Amino acid sequence: MKQTIKFIIIFIFIFATREAFAMSSANYKINADVIGASGALGSSTNYKLNDTLGESVAGIGSSSNYKIQQGFQYMINTGISLTVDSDTKNLGSTTPGSLVQGQSTLQVTTDSWGGYDLLISENHSMLHTDAVTAIADYACAINSPCLWSGSGFGFSIISGSDVEEKWGTDPDYKYAAVPLSDTVFHSKTGYTSSADETVVGYNVSPTATQKAGTYSNTILYTALAKL
Repeated sequence: MKQTIKFIIIFIFIFATREAFAMSSANYKINADVIGASGALGSSTNYKLNDTLGESVAGIGSSSNYKIQQGFQYMINTGISLTVDSDTKNLGSTTPGSLVQGQSTLQVTTDSWGGYDLLISENHSMLHTDAVTAIADYACAINSPCLWSGSGFGFSIISGSDVEEKWGTDPDYKYAAVPLSDTVFHSKTGYTSSADETVVGYNVSPTATQKAGTYSNTILYTALAKL
């Protein structure tokens, strides 16, 4: 009778905006400021626009004592949301020494003009229900993913907007280990008017001597709006 191995990934996901710079002291705090001659909300049947004229000192300024975002545009609040197609991903079963694959679809919606970053981390390596036996993380790292070879648990970006070249293309996707601490694995630059989709693929290949049973871990996805 063949021994089988089953894989389950449980997801957690959060979203947040980057912290805006502000100028402050014990007596005051300025979140954002502007020096402008005019400006207002303009609209027609085809558009709406918040603008300002005469911003002579707009931009990000800093020194050893302060950081400040100056200008009308920096005063506009942005939002971001992140969804994953499933909170739990059952990758199915395989026999020791064989490969099993799966994927998740992430959708980010944000009105941030700077785009967003996607981060990933795991709580531990894919672990057996005995709480001792694990499947090793894949040998390559996010900063230098590589073609799949050998054994382990790794991930890649299968499709999305502005996917970095380092992740490869079909059929030569490149894979990396999921790190233990939050790490940026994909960045999207610029404004997107609707939900932006990224498909993440998973490879799990236990060794031929891997203990049979059920293995699982938790992956945390984070989306950060870029100001």
